[in-house]
Amino acid sequence: MRWRTGLSSIMKWEPRKTVDSNKSPSPPRRVRPGRVDPVDSPSPLGALATSTTIFRRMQTLGGRMFWLIATLALGSAASMPVAIAAVVPPVDATATGTATDGIDRCFALRQTDPAAALRVADEVLARGALAHDDEMKLQSCLGRAAALLGDSARAVASVDRIDALLLAHPMPPDFALRALSNAGATLHMIGQVPRALEFYARAYEAAQTDASQEAQVAMLINVGSIHSEELEAFEAAERFYAQAQALAAAHDIRNPVLAYNRGTNHARMGNDLAALAAFDTAAQLATGADVALVHDRIRAERVAARARLAPDPSARDMLVAMARDQRDAGDPSGAATTLVRASALALREGDAADALRRADEALAVVGTGAFRIEYRDAARARIAALRAGGAFEDALDAQQALLARELGALRAQNLESLAGLQAQLQDKSSQQEVMSMREARRLEADNLSKTQRLRNAAVLGFVLLALAMVAFAFYQRRVNRRLHQLGSVDALTGLDNRGAATRRLRAMPVPTAPALRNAVFLIDVDHFKHSNDRHGHGTGDEILTQIAARLGECCRPGDIVARWGGEEFLVACPGLDLEIATQIAERLRKRIGDTPFAIPEVGAVPLTISLGFACWPFLRDGADGSGGWQEAVALADRALYASKRGGRDAWTALWSGTTADATIAGILRDPEPAVASGGARALSSRMPIRWRSGDSAPDGSA
Repeated sequence: MRWRTGLSSIMKWEPRKTVDSNKSPSPPRRVRPGRVDPVDSPSPLGALATSTTIFRRMQTLGGRMFWLIATLALGSAASMPVAIAAVVPPVDATATGTATDGIDRCFALRQTDPAAALRVADEVLARGALAHDDEMKLQSCLGRAAALLGDSARAVASVDRIDALLLAHPMPPDFALRALSNAGATLHMIGQVPRALEFYARAYEAAQTDASQEAQVAMLINVGSIHSEELEAFEAAERFYAQAQALAAAHDIRNPVLAYNRGTNHARMGNDLAALAAFDTAAQLATGADVALVHDRIRAERVAARARLAPDPSARDMLVAMARDQRDAGDPSGAATTLVRASALALREGDAADALRRADEALAVVGTGAFRIEYRDAARARIAALRAGGAFEDALDAQQALLARELGALRAQNLESLAGLQAQLQDKSSQQEVMSMREARRLEADNLSKTQRLRNAAVLGFVLLALAMVAFAFYQRRVNRRLHQLGSVDALTGLDNRGAATRRLRAMPVPTAPALRNAVFLIDVDHFKHSNDRHGHGTGDEILTQIAARLGECCRPGDIVARWGGEEFLVACPGLDLEIATQIAERLRKRIGDTPFAIPEVGAVPLTISLGFACWPFLRDGADGSGGWQEAVALADRALYASKRGGRDAWTALWSGTTADATIAGILRDPEPAVASGGARALSSRMPIRWRSGDSAPDGSA
């Protein structure tokens, strides 16, 4: 069974119900998408069920419903929706018996030995015709086993058989829910995501029809996980998890997977306190349940979260040992994720070599096969370790290789979809031509109607190709967004670059509380050129990388931390008063200046920084406007140079005054009159403040 970085909820086949193989059960309803009244669909997936076509469903949830539901059992990604599996006690692979025994044996072997499961399925099929419900179960097991073995043709054939049986012999919604979900998961595993989406939508309609709250909770969990892992839309994911939690609480559904996935989402947002609380809840819910592998993952995430909140020298070794146990227990996805956590801790502790080693181990565990998300996360951890270790060219090569891999997967999937459509069109055209020839022999008078049917088939073919190109456009847009993200990150430090920081400053809302302001801090490394001349530019790059990491440690998740240019950095924080802003400035100054930078082959390099900060809106009912973020940056730059003239290793602030007796232009020329009149306030860690070049400190720092 395939494991991914996150978990999805499990539902089991109900005890076998006798179904007349020659009679459709009551009610004889064909479960198809697009048939649920939106009034009866309170969840966010209701819009999906009411769509009339597969491509309208793609537009639901931001055009990302290609990734709506994934593999079976606890083997899904954090972005995996419900997969409905048959879970049975372990049995002997060599045993013989009834068809039901063979089906149970196939499901028992599918996770640990898919090749043996495939042999059992073939043996049962060779015995003769099966009841319709038994054959659907057996084909579900066969398709998943074939997908795990990489036999795409066999997997697709099993899905086609399940679809044909459901159309010819409609089943009750609870049975159809399981059959459709398993079929969709099989298609998703082999990369046929667009077609898998249709099965997932039909499965969701069956869950709504069956009024299964457990299935609806599982859907919400998995759709939230899609947003968290595939789309990295963490706030949207949290909304899905919150709705799943409310539904679970209302119906007394205890689901440790919900708490686990919610914890991983908080961790991705940088909210480790909330993440630890969610993992603690997941551990309580998993106690005593038959979820050993889930419990192992929860333990590893709790260790990592605690170490991020409070450094623990033993945490890395514990995670490495846990990863070894997970690998031995048959959970390579969990082992890779735990090693990625260990790599991140090593990086936080300044051990780039160990971070690289753990990232390489994670890549070795997942290989280059089905674990796409785990491979991506491990590759990103390796890139971060290479960058921290100063191997910038290797880091860039690895980044480009990862991007090429993802682009190749997207192109391959779309080309496969287009090839399938073209093959269908060719088959339709050939069949239509044969029909036309036979009709021409019998009755030439019908040529006009046959020509019209051929024209209609051609129009339909063009429509299908156009829809396929629309699907390709959706994928291409996603690729473009990823490329745009690469253009927003500083290649050396990993922080936002100046362009990205400017966009975020422009979007930062103005505080509504009168006493609060947004604050921008400009930071310049003292004597950086002298350090470069003495130790070399390689050492300078390493110092800038370490400074970026230290600044990030001092800031909140919502703050802006960017490389503004050269050895200059920018930090912007929303909603501060002057007292809190000075505390932040002092914390930034001490975090950089109090601890020398450890540089291999060079040793400890002590450096300090000079800061200047200002706020916006700056003026109180000023005649030339209240001042926006651009004016705040200019004022912060003015304050930064005052810190330089005052002797460096200091901060200076220009803050909103108590009167309106000032203008931005006047303050920039000479702050002292505005400070004297109350139009501005000025503070510094090194008094008096030296605003003019002639006021330089005795050491000549200017």
